[in-house]
Amino acid sequence: MNSSSRRRFLKNATGLMAAGLVTGPAMGSAIKPINPIDAKREMIYRTLGRTGLKLPIVNMGVMNSNNPNLLKYAWQSGIRHFDTAWIYQAGNNEKMVGSVLREMGVDRKEVVITTKIVLDQVLRKPENGAERKKQFLARFAQSLERLQMDYVDILMIHDISTIDEITNPYMVEAMQELKTQGKIRFPGFSAHVYWPDLLNTAAEQGLYDVALLSINYSMSNDTVSLNAMKNAAEKGMGLIAMKTQCQQEWYKQNLPAEAQAYYEGNVMHSALLKWVLRHEFIATSIPGFTTFEQLQTDVNVAFNLEYTSEERRFLEDHNVKLAINAVCRFCGGCKGTCPHGVDIPNLMRTHMYASAYGNLHMTRQTYEAIEKHKGLDVCRDCNECVAQCRNSVQIAGRIADLKEMMPATLG
Repeated sequence: MNSSSRRRFLKNATGLMAAGLVTGPAMGSAIKPINPIDAKREMIYRTLGRTGLKLPIVNMGVMNSNNPNLLKYAWQSGIRHFDTAWIYQAGNNEKMVGSVLREMGVDRKEVVITTKIVLDQVLRKPENGAERKKQFLARFAQSLERLQMDYVDILMIHDISTIDEITNPYMVEAMQELKTQGKIRFPGFSAHVYWPDLLNTAAEQGLYDVALLSINYSMSNDTVSLNAMKNAAEKGMGLIAMKTQCQQEWYKQNLPAEAQAYYEGNVMHSALLKWVLRHEFIATSIPGFTTFEQLQTDVNVAFNLEYTSEERRFLEDHNVKLAINAVCRFCGGCKGTCPHGVDIPNLMRTHMYASAYGNLHMTRQTYEAIEKHKGLDVCRDCNECVAQCRNSVQIAGRIADLKEMMPATLG
């Protein structure tokens, strides 16, 4: 991270963590909608695997937004799928989604709602299956109450990292019970870690109808991941893309200052989103826009996936192809390079939420989920970080940022 990026990062974060992580600068917008979407054009729709749900290829990940008007405009712009979670904004995100849809009088059958349940780290261990199921069901009951709904279309186990979390019989039972009760229509899961093995296992198992996966241009040469997605889609799973626009400030870290201005406009975002959606085995995407301008940029992609000359130039740029290797893919390859066993992937994810997303609530949630003695409490006593990324993520620099930003009480 260059000096100006670091100053902005620290300005956004310092003090807010200690104060309880109030809403960050990227959370919401007060501006009014601009240039309404042309209603005469037709959005591209795809079917979400065996669910049969037909969705626009661009929808809304609500995690970073606390602006009800943005949701209203998203609906008016043609978005029909809203993705939230039990953990987002301490439950207020689900409350906002439910309240907005109710206020607008949206027919429940016309909108697709996904929510996701994250489980306490200790309950993810195989021997804690019964308690895991109990917490999962209790938190989902809270989600329904917040959303003011009798059911959700898609319920996901959030942020899984092991095959056991997919195959655990207690979680299988929980999903089957909720489906029998009519409280969910389709079970699913989300994954931030390197997920090909998880996806292949789920595709063979046949329980999970939907998977929410990180996929972006930094993975353009990752044939293992792309083949796993193609295989899962062929077996009927519906695939939803997240983290589509590589929001980790990679270009600011790895390109000269005079070249950065080219990448700060809408071209970068539309090009990256189109690259993802041109893979037809991906049914839809949920970019996390937080302003009306970002919404319009993303929604416009849903009408035409052909690259403009500027977008093609961006994707073919040699500097872009080199710099994008600095996007962390949470593959876990760095774990063995830290002699102290620090959870580097989740520290990198913590940095992403703080620096790139400005979502300080998720910064804290992600950091506090790291096991004791595998976080900054170890790093603070280390004078030289030797952890290495198999690509180009500047691990030492990002950990240095976190050590400056995070209060010692959380380290």
